[in-house]
Parts: sequence; C-alpha cells; structure tokens
Amino acid sequence: MYKKLKKQNGEKFAQTLRDYHNGLLEIEGIDTIVRHAGRDAEPLLPYLMGLLAAISNAKQSSKPGNPFALLDQAGYNAFYADTLDAQNCIASYFKPDEMLCTFNDAARYKNYHIVHAVKKDVGLIRRENFYGREQRQDIYGTSIISIQMLKSGGFISIKNRYNQKVSGCDNTFNSNPDNIIDGLSASLKDYFNVDFTVKDSPLPDGFVLIGQQILKYHTERNNIYYGDNVWVENGVVHVVNRSIGDALFGEFLFDNKTKTLQKIDPNLTDDFAEDFNRFLGGNNSIHVQKGNLILNDDILISAQNCCITGVDLTAFSEDGVFTCFSAFLKNPISTSHISEFHAPPAL
Repeated sequence: MYKKLKKQNGEKFAQTLRDYHNGLLEIEGIDTIVRHAGRDAEPLLPYLMGLLAAISNAKQSSKPGNPFALLDQAGYNAFYADTLDAQNCIASYFKPDEMLCTFNDAARYKNYHIVHAVKKDVGLIRRENFYGREQRQDIYGTSIISIQMLKSGGFISIKNRYNQKVSGCDNTFNSNPDNIIDGLSASLKDYFNVDFTVKDSPLPDGFVLIGQQILKYHTERNNIYYGDNVWVENGVVHVVNRSIGDALFGEFLFDNKTKTLQKIDPNLTDDFAEDFNRFLGGNNSIHVQKGNLILNDDILISAQNCCITGVDLTAFSEDGVFTCFSAFLKNPISTSHISEFHAPPAL
C-alpha cells in the first residue's frame, strides 16, 4: 500500500501516514479514500486516526430516536422540505447577499433529503450584532441551519445563515449532526433510510467527504466542488481525462478535442468561456503543458493544482473586450473573479 500511495499522492504523503501510525496504511481502501486528497497528508491525520479508531471500536448503538424530536430538544423548529416551496420557504430569514445556493436549485429537494431547522428564538437574533465578527457557528450563523443528505447516500452537508460570508459555510458543525445534539446522525440515517459518514475528528477546511472519499477542493459554488482535475456534483465524483489532453481550469473544463473551454456549471454567471471560445476556440495550437494552457510558447492561463493563478489574453481584442485582460497573481484565485478583469468596450 505504501508504494501505491507514493505513486498516487506522492512520497511525502505516503511517508507521513506510515511514520505517524502504521495502522493508517492498513485501513481498507485507504488508497481510494485519499485518491483526491492532495499531496499533503498532515492536515488529514486527525480525521484518519478517527477513522481508524471507528473501525477498531465499532459499537452497536441503541435504536435511534426521531430526528425532529431531537432537533426540538436542541431548540429548533425543524421540518422536512420535500417540495420546492418548502425548500425555499426559509429564504426570508437570509440577507439578500447571503442567500443559500440551494434556493437557486429547483431540483435540490428531488436529489436531497432536506431538513430545515429554525431556532425558536430566531426573532431575537439580529444580523447587525455580528457584522465584522462573524463565526461559522456563532448564534446568528446557526440560528437557521439546513441539513442536506444525498438521497442516494454518501454525502451530507449542514449549511448556515451566513452562506459564503464565512469559511466552510456548508460544513457547519463539521457536517456532523451529532455536534448539534447527540444521536442525531443515527436518527437521520434511520428515519430517511440513507447513509453518510461522520467522524468525531472533522476534516479541515478545504476538504469534503464524498461517500468514503476525501476531496481537496479550492472552490465550492452552487453545491459543486472543484479540485485538482476533479469536481463533484450531487455526490458524484467526475475525474478529468488528462490522458487525452483535457484539463480543469478553476470552474472551466478545457476540451482538448474541440480546443474550447466549457462551463461545468451551466448556471455560472461568467462569460469568460464564451469570450475565450469566440477568439481562440478551435485553435489546434492550444494545449495543456505542466498544468497551464499554452498557445505556441505563450501561457494563456496559468494554474496551480487547477486553480487559476493568471490570465493573459492581451493579444486578442475585439472592441476592447480583452483590452487590459492580463492578471498574473501571487496567489491562486477563484474563477469567479475572472470577470473582474474584463475591460469595458473601447471608446
């Protein structure tokens, strides 16, 4: 297993697991679990040790209680959102610029079991009292929560009232219902006949659990997670076929056959792909080299682990669309910022 992990995640990753606790290499399917977890194992050690302990000390639990009764004990009025109206009925509790992506997904309730929970004293909790000092699990953030479990199993997310205003907003309570009230995880699994994995030791920010697999991601938007040549949508892991020259650049897939950029999310409000394809689509000289998108010897898009770090399209201009469209940055950026580089039409 050490050799397999060394080839898959790098020597440092494999050494870290082996040197920390040799039992980690003996976890069944460990290579599959960490396949998309990146090349730095250090942040994952607490979770993996918790996984090892859970396997070694599996316990039989008593019959689970009712999840809505448990949430009532935790101070929430909770209900099952099994229609579009029910899915979106809590939107009035959110600030206009802090709306859940869930509200924009008309099929969310069809693919997920959704339990909304509203604190009984929600009317006394004011947003203005938390401006500038927001914490993911402060009183305001957790006064409205949405527990969302993929109906096909393997994935759970707990979202809060801040949405993207705080880090890991869709991983509130570390997406472990037991951190809301003991026994809630088992009761949800039993009530909805669905399975998902939670551990006492949570994954760090920037990682998400998809079934048994750990995914390291750089961007989450509209419930889609983007990582290093991999993305996850509705609990399904999609791996880019690099052997045919395809590559992921932020939230865009480069299709080497057509030499075009394609949006992963059709609802993404960014016309970068359309503009790129209008000027450069179909150019057979475009290719991926060392993770960058190259035209001849020029780097059009530079990336680090598929996160865009720079764009240089200054050579291509039509009515000023790409005028001043050049930005090489010190740190990786989300592709949602690409549109900020679009210059207005030349006068």
